[in-house]
Amino acid sequence: MNEVLRIYVAGKVSKDSQFGRHDWRDAFVAELEKLSGLKLFSLDPTKSEVDQSKPALVFGADAYMISRSDVVVVYLSDDISVGGSQEILVAKYFGKPVIGLAPHGGKFNGSSKEYPDGIVENYRDPFVFSTCDVVCESVKGVATALNALDKLRIKSIDIIGDLAAWYKETNLENNDYLKDA
Repeated sequence: MNEVLRIYVAGKVSKDSQFGRHDWRDAFVAELEKLSGLKLFSLDPTKSEVDQSKPALVFGADAYMISRSDVVVVYLSDDISVGGSQEILVAKYFGKPVIGLAPHGGKFNGSSKEYPDGIVENYRDPFVFSTCDVVCESVKGVATALNALDKLRIKSIDIIGDLAAWYKETNLENNDYLKDA
């Protein structure tokens, strides 16, 4: 690990989010430094000085920052936008470890979720738990995970094809709806 750990924090950008401000990442990274004892350099998408009216430029800047990071932390607040989920897959594309912060009881971790055939209790979002390398319930948990990065088994972008193939091999025959798809 580098002397300074480069961290990209994905999450809500709008000041109208639950954080109430654009610069919430500054306090979040400072708290992670305090809890982990690590020196962190934040690659902050809100500070990248790109023309926000140009989607490809914004995406390119964010993808570049993720490619330069040592780790991506995704703050999975209940009001997270589509960008956070995309940033998880961009990180997987670049082979970066991804730590998800999904508070217990939120919509991604430990709540209940209703489906047409019933309610799933202690729900764990399949897209979060399948693509993140570790999912933590607290900032302290993220700090602990940062200190254990060298022990983390990092999933690659291949997780997508691997899980699709695994599903086909082990469960497709039991799914009348998808058998002929």
